[in-house]
Amino acid sequence: MKTAFVHHAESASGAAIMRYLLQRDMRVTASFQTAEPAEQVRADLPQSLQERLHTAVAPDIQMKAIDTLMMEQAEQMQGLDFYIHSNHWVDEREELQHKPAEFALQSYSLLNELFMYSRAAGSVMARKQRGQIIVPMLSDTLHYDGFPSSSVYNQGALAFVKSFAKELSPFRVSVNALTFGYFRMERKAGAGRSNRKAFDIYALKPPVPEMEELAQGLGLLLDYGHGMSGQNTTWGYGIQSIL
Repeated sequence: MKTAFVHHAESASGAAIMRYLLQRDMRVTASFQTAEPAEQVRADLPQSLQERLHTAVAPDIQMKAIDTLMMEQAEQMQGLDFYIHSNHWVDEREELQHKPAEFALQSYSLLNELFMYSRAAGSVMARKQRGQIIVPMLSDTLHYDGFPSSSVYNQGALAFVKSFAKELSPFRVSVNALTFGYFRMERKAGAGRSNRKAFDIYALKPPVPEMEELAQGLGLLLDYGHGMSGQNTTWGYGIQSIL
């Protein structure tokens, strides 16, 4: 049975990815910032999925604490095949205009957290010489339609992915990013129809997927990502093609 660690499982992408992995019959550890959402997520899952889910409250961003957490969870799950560093998508443009000092500190904190957790996961995987680290992101081109734009985080994360991929390549551990396209932000039946006009600029009347449906694009890397590293795979509508 494959195993995975999902960080920031309380975020929109993290929660959807966690459920998708459980539906694929994986054993999953999901980390949360606080205990309350961890208990709620577990309670909302069917009993059959709860049995394969471990939850953890993320420690302070300290190297020793994160290393210990990752090793303990890998031992409890009897392995670590995938580490997925999800995150809350932040509107950096808004923060830069109104809270520049907080924006700078937050950017540093998010990228430092990515480094610390990926480093800990990579250390565990390198011992077995197998595994994959995946960093989900939201496409910056979607800010025209009101989606958060995190260009500083995205570029910093991509630079880290490419650099860390080179370091882990001798140990057969892959490091890749996955950039999502637009999705239905409101859980309402009419939300997709209300946004249809804006989305039509990207494709010929595309469907507006739920986040849970969009998360299934992770299967591209789960099934085929071990043959590549240091790459950014795009999934969904609203992402510019690059030739």
